[in-house]
Amino acid sequence: MTGDVFQFGSTPFYFLRHGETNDSELGIVQGQNESVLNDGGRLTAWKAARILSPIHLRSIYSSPLRRAWETACIISRATAIPVTPLTGLMERNWGEYQGKSRDSRPGLRDPDGVETTDLFWSRVLAAMQSISGPSPVLVVAHSGVFRLLCNHAGLTVGQNTAVANGLVYNFDPSRGRRQQW
Repeated sequence: MTGDVFQFGSTPFYFLRHGETNDSELGIVQGQNESVLNDGGRLTAWKAARILSPIHLRSIYSSPLRRAWETACIISRATAIPVTPLTGLMERNWGEYQGKSRDSRPGLRDPDGVETTDLFWSRVLAAMQSISGPSPVLVVAHSGVFRLLCNHAGLTVGQNTAVANGLVYNFDPSRGRRQQW
């Protein structure tokens, strides 16, 4: 796929959840709140850069939220590939639950004052459709975006399943349940 223009739904891509923050380690809902990587988060970003090095990335797209952006910039420095910000890749807006313990978030699909699931899906999928750089592509974003992309690809990831910070995931439509997403 090297050199091919990315087409969401048919072109494989790599996904990286941002490195750790103090809030993520404490189980705090970050949502669209800004937070910075801690020392462990920067270290995992550099480790991810080493893992990604043999892939010869051609494009990097990132959520502009600082924790994802900082992670993407570390990958960019290691690979000499510029980062393109996509606001559509931002984490879901959890409203009043942002900055509070994950346990305080109700189990409802769309609690009052929270970005609806439908709006979140629409925003993220539109952002993915807008990617136009050459492959291989890396997307740096958040656990909610990861879960959404898994569900869209027909892969099962539960709402309470931990999504590790700093691990590289390969989304390949030909390996999913459908030939296209």
